[in-house]
Amino acid sequence: MTLKEAYIQKLVKVCTETDRWSLISLSNKHGRNVELKFVDRIRRQFEFSVDSFQIILDALLFYYDCSENPMSEHFHPTVIGESMYGDFEAAFDHLRNRLIATKNPEEIRGGGLLKYSNLLVRDFQPTDKEEIKTLERYMCSRFFIDFPDILDQQRKLETYLQNHFSKEERSKYDYLMILRRVVNESTVCLMGHERRQTLNLISLLALRVLAEQNIIPNATNVTCYYQPAPYVSDGNFSNYYIANSPIPYSQSYPTWLPCS
Repeated sequence: MTLKEAYIQKLVKVCTETDRWSLISLSNKHGRNVELKFVDRIRRQFEFSVDSFQIILDALLFYYDCSENPMSEHFHPTVIGESMYGDFEAAFDHLRNRLIATKNPEEIRGGGLLKYSNLLVRDFQPTDKEEIKTLERYMCSRFFIDFPDILDQQRKLETYLQNHFSKEERSKYDYLMILRRVVNESTVCLMGHERRQTLNLISLLALRVLAEQNIIPNATNVTCYYQPAPYVSDGNFSNYYIANSPIPYSQSYPTWLPCS
């Protein structure tokens, strides 16, 4: 195995009329990763305040081009750090206190929905619990604009899980459950069958995670039921029904609909 195969998890290079940037994702054997993004120009500079920090290297690069004197502790160019969120102190406070804040998520590819759920599973909390409900709807709407097809959604989710939850099986399941809750409560732009299809996809991915941990016998033996609205509840039934063989939907459970 080469060093590149061992440590570099992802390489991205984007060069269009409006965007020119690249990203290197480094990971270790414990599944933790660090992403380094090198930006010349990019339309949307950040997703959330906690990832809005940038180091401006222009002065350093100019120094290398123009100066023959070596740098020292007392003689070196000034390197500036800034937050594209617009308020460095606020963004830094969000980072220290594990808070979630963003602006105009409809401008983010995918709406920032997957990153938002990732922050939640890592115990970040919204700065404004009322405003976040509105922002969640924008996140979901933009996600389904960018990934309207169920196969595109599946590929995106599987890739995200692979890139961000390697060696974190328990967190992976919790993440999918949080994502499912957000989609269930905040999606307003889909037809009913499209919404059920996406919820079914997330549920099956979560069940696959459990099956891989041998927590359930086999994901193929699970029939998933979808609850039409958050206010419908029945203490006699849970979200998942496990059986030795698939069980068709029965009219004896009127408050539940099959996911597919």
